[in-house]
Amino acid sequence: MVETWTPYAQAIFEIARDTGKEEKYMSDLESLSSIWQQEKDFVLALSHPKITKATKKTWLLNLFEDQLDATMMQTLLVFNEHDVIANLPQIYQAYLMCYRDAHDIEIIKVESASELDAKQKSSLKQMLETKLNKTVELDIAIKPELIAGMKVCTRDMVLDNTVLSRLEAIKEKISG
Repeated sequence: MVETWTPYAQAIFEIARDTGKEEKYMSDLESLSSIWQQEKDFVLALSHPKITKATKKTWLLNLFEDQLDATMMQTLLVFNEHDVIANLPQIYQAYLMCYRDAHDIEIIKVESASELDAKQKSSLKQMLETKLNKTVELDIAIKPELIAGMKVCTRDMVLDNTVLSRLEAIKEKISG
């Protein structure tokens, strides 16, 4: 299923790739997304049906025209015309997915019973990149209920080396 925001993100990404501005547009979208998340009243105004698109366009131009290149500014105006401007953070997340897919970057979810230090994170990242033969980004969550160990989830596999999973396996064997 295609997310609603994916076509917008793909369009921006294709333009960015063709013009060599993938990182620039990612940075711009990240900054704009941050503004959208901090300025809730602004986002409400951008999504308000009684405020005309022309008024919203004027706001966008006044606020961002000097900060964005012409293509990114035009992109914001297109979002405004399509009534998706308030959803810029979701479009940014979809853009990140496009970027990661194009650069063979996988987000690996890691659950650990305790905090990992920098050396452990680095070793884990390096080991996973070697095993998966791709660049990885670690998304680490601390879950003390695991008791000890860690659980690593990739797109294709789950490695669960936690005390909790071992206890659950023993419990299952006992209860038959």
